[in-house]
Amino acid sequence: MQDKVVKQMEVALSDYLFKQREEEFVHATLSQEMSGFDFVKNGDISGLKRFLVKHRKAKFPKLSQSPVLQERYLFVSVITTCCRVCIESGMPSDESYGLSDLYILKMDKLNSADEIKALYEEMMLDYAVRMKAYHEKSTDYSPRILLCMEYIENHMHDRITVQTLADELEMNASWLSTVFAKEVGVSVSDFIRQKKISAAKFLLSYNEYTCTDIAEYLGFAGESHFSTLFKKYEGVTPKEYRKKTYNKTFTNLA
Repeated sequence: MQDKVVKQMEVALSDYLFKQREEEFVHATLSQEMSGFDFVKNGDISGLKRFLVKHRKAKFPKLSQSPVLQERYLFVSVITTCCRVCIESGMPSDESYGLSDLYILKMDKLNSADEIKALYEEMMLDYAVRMKAYHEKSTDYSPRILLCMEYIENHMHDRITVQTLADELEMNASWLSTVFAKEVGVSVSDFIRQKKISAAKFLLSYNEYTCTDIAEYLGFAGESHFSTLFKKYEGVTPKEYRKKTYNKTFTNLA
């Protein structure tokens, strides 16, 4: 059965490639395809704008008979790669994945190919602007403090202490606390709490996870601990925050 499926796909692939050659369609090389993402991850706004002008005239493989579906498929393909490229280049994963989800939701509500193309350019520029801000901010910190921040971003679901962070990065805990507070302006512990609360706000606004689930996912001691800290930083409980933002958030996506 598996051999038959493979054989059928081989025949289909051969026919597909033949038709592409007949139509004189040539895929971009990998380096050409990734060049746009290089502008995004480097925060090169002017370079990306030049790329987008050229992109409007580029030819793409036919993925659907419907022009709208064609643009939908291309959009999802591009944003999936863009999301991951930005994470690898320093954007917090919750922010990058969140942006991806929101743009796909916006795209899903559009009914014309031109609207989706316009949203594609908006999305690329949005990611690029954010990456530019991250790169500019990162120049303010020493390499070791950047490593600490990166570790925290990548372990949001863990219970992180100054000692565990110091051990993981082979640093002296006392030195780390002093230097981190001096460079960043807040203690390591406060920075970790701020990041977790920020992630919690996103989950409360854009997802239906319970407060218990969010507390567990973000490594809080429990829902009560999570609620107490959230209210300390935001002035309202997690449930009150969700009530204020959840429906409004999705209404604004329309």
